[in-house]
Amino acid sequence: MSPRSEQFPRTAHVAVALIVSFILWGVMVFGTLAYLRRIAGGLEPFDLRPFGYTPEEARALLHALSDIGRAYYADVQLQLDTVYPALYALSRALLLFWVTAPSRTAKRPFPLAARLALLVLPLATAWFDYFENEGIAAMLAAGPQASDELIERTSSWTRAKSLAGLATELVCVILAAIAFVRWRHRRRAQSQ
Repeated sequence: MSPRSEQFPRTAHVAVALIVSFILWGVMVFGTLAYLRRIAGGLEPFDLRPFGYTPEEARALLHALSDIGRAYYADVQLQLDTVYPALYALSRALLLFWVTAPSRTAKRPFPLAARLALLVLPLATAWFDYFENEGIAAMLAAGPQASDELIERTSSWTRAKSLAGLATELVCVILAAIAFVRWRHRRRAQSQ
């Protein structure tokens, strides 16, 4: 068994975590959130507004959802979104740790401190998502009478989650692309 095959995390673990994360994301985006958009007359659910929302926009959505839609949002979507942030953080943390393993993105290994620092991005994304979910649950309970303060606070968590998620995805894509290019160069060098 080669030393590389014993490194943590294993490629299979990273792949499984990413696949499960993408599946749950798909269920939410194309299932529960799409349903909420339909019953709200085309208004985007809070989770799909990366730039946040004003109190007027939030109240319009809360009114359009009606009691049935608000209950579905709380009982179905938010339950799925209780699992998703942790799964997101795990899958992206494993990916970041995997792509920064010795010789994947650079000849010299990333210092362990730098590798661990990268994990702040997916963990912050999950943390902000949980705060956003807490605010959404409070807004759903209050309905169209939700206070400006609650809406603005929740909107700030939505923006923070979106920004941290964008940063996480960009870092993952850039490091994965570097690792892929290095892998291709090594393969070409071995075949010559």
